[in-house]
Amino acid sequence: MWPWEHVAVGYILVSLWARATNRRLDGRAALAVVFGTQFPDLVDKPLSWSIGLLPSGISVAHSIFVSIPLALLVVLVARRFDMTVVGVAFALGYLSHIPADLFYSGFFFGNYRALQSFLWPISYGPESSGVGFLSQTWYFLSRFLVYLRRPEAWAYIIFELLLVGSAVRLWIRDGAPGVALMKRSVNDIRRSVTR
Repeated sequence: MWPWEHVAVGYILVSLWARATNRRLDGRAALAVVFGTQFPDLVDKPLSWSIGLLPSGISVAHSIFVSIPLALLVVLVARRFDMTVVGVAFALGYLSHIPADLFYSGFFFGNYRALQSFLWPISYGPESSGVGFLSQTWYFLSRFLVYLRRPEAWAYIIFELLLVGSAVRLWIRDGAPGVALMKRSVNDIRRSVTR
């Protein structure tokens, strides 16, 4: 799955959770869900594709044996510091990554054996060639562009528009959490540079 798709799935889940529990999402929670949805790829892919430390770009951080305990730990630590919403936003974002990858692999690409990729250390995804992060990214991007030219890609494009559109709509209805935080950060950076 592409990064924006993971963010969309994670944000939808976090927004629905916040609505169901009468909680308000702020900029920190929005940032936490974005980081949580990307976390498995930020760990596994560079450690595999660039350094060769992991056997696959889908291994340790994608593993259900690692993700579930780590997500629970984050929520417990966040609760201890009275930041439960931020902890849950990260955890739901992180935990949404694995089923989203499974759905994407199976439904759009027919790879129904992908489950074994998420069972590290028992098994892991296809071995990476270690040719480098940019080379691997270009490889997957070029395969994706070829896929988009196929007639059955229309279903994917409709799904993509509905998924991302739904997430953006919820984000706007939630008050666009994170925008004020980003503006404040940009202004702080500007002030520190101009001093």
